[in-house]
This record gives sequence, C-alpha cells and structure tokens, in this order.
Amino acid sequence: MSDYDEIKETIFHYFEGYQTKDRARLERAFATDVAHMTGYVKNEDGQMELWSKPITEIIDLFVSDDETLPELAYGKILAIHIFSDVAATALFDCAGTFIDTYQMVKLDGEWRIANKFYVDY
Repeated sequence: MSDYDEIKETIFHYFEGYQTKDRARLERAFATDVAHMTGYVKNEDGQMELWSKPITEIIDLFVSDDETLPELAYGKILAIHIFSDVAATALFDCAGTFIDTYQMVKLDGEWRIANKFYVDY
C-alpha cells in the first residue's frame, strides 16, 4: 500500500472510530502520546474561540458521549502532501461544516495523526 493510501486509511480509522465509539480505532489513528486537537469554535456569544486539548481527553469524550455529529460521517479529503518518509499533512472537508487539517507522522511504520486543527463554520 502506498503512503497516500495508508494516510487515507488512518483518516478513515479516525472517522469510523468516532462514529462507532471504537477506542482502539481512534487510538490507532492518533499518535496518542503527543497528539492534540486544536480548533476555533463558536462560543455562546457566537464569537470564534481557540481551544486545545490532548487527544487522549478527546478520545475519552468521543467514546463516552451519547451523541455523535452526523456531519462527521460524510466528507472528503481535499489534499494530502507527503513531505518525507515520516511527515505529511492532510486537509479534510467535513461536509462543509468543519475544515480539518492533520499533521501526520509515521511511527513504527504506520501513519498517525500527530495533531488535528479545525475551524467550525
């Protein structure tokens, strides 16, 4: 499998793990020792607010939350840029609701998301 296909598979593990609340798939998608999720979200006043949390906390929330966001079931990869044999970025459109960017690293021969940054529309 090419690096490009392996990166697509990693992103699929993230979204499938989120939808099914599968901790193992989520942990397979992320470099859990170092990864963070950072983003701009609208606060109660409708203003954009920047926040960041370790991915381990986010995974805990994903698997314990009773709800999922249906828009995360749809979307498309807009771009993948492989910088070297251990570093890449990917850009993902979540059905026009969020734009995600992923910093990808290759650890022990597998691509993982080291950081996720997103913007809430």
